[in-house]
Amino acid sequence: MTAFVSCDDKPVSADKLPAKAKTFLSTYFPNIDVISVVKEEDGDYDVHLADFTEVEFESNGAWKKVDCEGKPVPTGYFPHIIVTYVASNFPNEYIEDIQFEHNRYDVGLSFSDFDLLFDKNGTYIGLDD
Repeated sequence: MTAFVSCDDKPVSADKLPAKAKTFLSTYFPNIDVISVVKEEDGDYDVHLADFTEVEFESNGAWKKVDCEGKPVPTGYFPHIIVTYVASNFPNEYIEDIQFEHNRYDVGLSFSDFDLLFDKNGTYIGLDD
């Protein structure tokens, strides 16, 4: 696993993560070892897990992005209506990655070349290719 780290990004130990990020990892990725944590120049964190999952956190520990590299993301930390929408409209796919920024969710599916966009409440708003 290789990651680009700028001069101002620095590796830190997992115990340096904010409490909110530690709770997120223990809740949604129990028993999966943290391989690396990089504190970025802007104070955000980039975490790589042993199962190749990557989780990005804001400086306060709120999740920004979860990318499960070929596996379904765990659910419960974003509106369930998104899970329902994907199951109803893409029954042969699963959510592989999800990102929350600019008050919307950007959802990557397992076998599609496009992302689904949802507003902050989980209402479908369109495609992002």
